[in-house]
Amino acid sequence: MRIAYEKILLAEGSSFALLDRRSAAFDGRFHFHPEFEITLIESSSGRRLVGDGIDSFVPGDLVLLGANLPHQYLTDSATSRGPAAAKVIQFRKDFIGEAFLAAPEAADIRELLEKSRRGLKFGSETVAVGRRLIAEIFGVSGFKRLLRLLELLHLLSADRQARPIASAGYTARISSGEGDKIDRALRYLNERFAQPVSFTDLCRYLHITPASCNRLFRKSIGRSFKSMLIDIRISHACRLLLETDRSIVDVAYASGFANLSNFNRRFKQLKTASPRAFRTLLQR
Repeated sequence: MRIAYEKILLAEGSSFALLDRRSAAFDGRFHFHPEFEITLIESSSGRRLVGDGIDSFVPGDLVLLGANLPHQYLTDSATSRGPAAAKVIQFRKDFIGEAFLAAPEAADIRELLEKSRRGLKFGSETVAVGRRLIAEIFGVSGFKRLLRLLELLHLLSADRQARPIASAGYTARISSGEGDKIDRALRYLNERFAQPVSFTDLCRYLHITPASCNRLFRKSIGRSFKSMLIDIRISHACRLLLETDRSIVDVAYASGFANLSNFNRRFKQLKTASPRAFRTLLQR
């Protein structure tokens, strides 16, 4: 599989990589790497694509992504204020030797890494402790840093509220050329979802036939153009419902839906609740 390969460089004397990301916005490519990745969002909000799963991210989100799992973070410029910041930890499965995960004492961590092939988002109680451990990992060095990472992995393995992001059957099988195209397609949808967007417009933008475009979406993210566009719109609507007091009608139109009934129907299909009930439930 080639989407956009990212090579992770280790500092001298380190078995895993630390990245303190600071930028105006998260606008990375849809990419993958052989390292596992732990990301704590400190500021910025928007949409996260992991395999074929799309959801919103906000400050305080803590996620573990498995090896070679394609992913992308995109800040929503319409609602996010201020710079984007995240602390990222990247490590290979054998970062402290192949024998470690074979030990019976490491069974929980071994299971955690297996589950992370779909991406895992952790619960609030785990985030509260995990945030402290991540700060310590970035604040110490040498053996203490390694011990803190193992402690963090143990913490994550104990979270029974962790939920997968990608579907159980997700598999990406695309070439590097297709990877460039799906990255352009995703950026196109994320920039234009609030406007009328047609499949024909996207095909024209990518300079490919409708059949090729359909195949591109199915092979790379296991989804159709229509399904992906609806998910992006609903993800944006969820953030507006939770972060603003705009009316349901305003939220629908701001998220790219031409009429309220279609918005309500699509929202309930994906979130198993009406927009009003969703807002009430999560703002209690």
